[in-house]
Amino acid sequence: MTGRRQRVRAIRLTTNAELLAATGGDAFIRYDLPDPLEGPGWSLGTAVIVPRRTHTRRLGLVVMGRPDDVEELAEELADRNVFDDPRLLHATVEWTAFPAFAGVVPLTDVGGDWEWMCIRTDPPRVDGEDRVVGLDATDEEQIRALLEVANARTDARPFETPGQRWVGVRDADGTLVACGVRVRTLAGTPILEGITVRADQRGTGLGLAVTARLTREAVRSDGVCTLGMYSDNDVARRLYHGLGYGDDHVWSSRRLAADASPAAL
Repeated sequence: MTGRRQRVRAIRLTTNAELLAATGGDAFIRYDLPDPLEGPGWSLGTAVIVPRRTHTRRLGLVVMGRPDDVEELAEELADRNVFDDPRLLHATVEWTAFPAFAGVVPLTDVGGDWEWMCIRTDPPRVDGEDRVVGLDATDEEQIRALLEVANARTDARPFETPGQRWVGVRDADGTLVACGVRVRTLAGTPILEGITVRADQRGTGLGLAVTARLTREAVRSDGVCTLGMYSDNDVARRLYHGLGYGDDHVWSSRRLAADASPAAL
């Protein structure tokens, strides 16, 4: 136990409905967290702290809310030893509340800053969409080669999970010069990954065309499409906003200091 006074203000959340109510129907909560939850969450004022499993299936925390409420909730949960659970490896914290949370819960420098957004309407038609074609497992070698040289940071793993929808663009000699994939989150929501354009083809609209095609298909089949991007990619942010993506969430993800595993995020 810490030396802080024991608090009893936090509200325990055990269902998606309770979590959505606590966050005012937040889009990230609605589309990214599965039903049932990975474990109980907690709320206090505007703050919510809830377990979330990432695309790599590692368990961490999502932290949202005003900094003062996040700090108070984190202190109460620290008093209750909630953060001592060895299964919890990292925290994904709203950027504005990150200093408040990190002042209570020790974090490492391992991780990064990223953004999440979604769209619920058809994007506009864009130039180059007619060049976008479907890809399948016979194209895996070319997809991996393109990702390796043009998008090494991507989380996309071609055909390692079922239900992936890969599309791409080829140049005149048939070489793959752009690609992207639609997969599903643990909540079952479509999410885009691996939007990639070969360096010499950037600025020609191919990334926009791939994104528009995948997005339109997802909206028509599921009513929504989501994506994540690294915060240092200003070009991608402008592209996504231009297609109609919004409900932006800006996150800082860091490994919990108590975890010593080599790849917690």
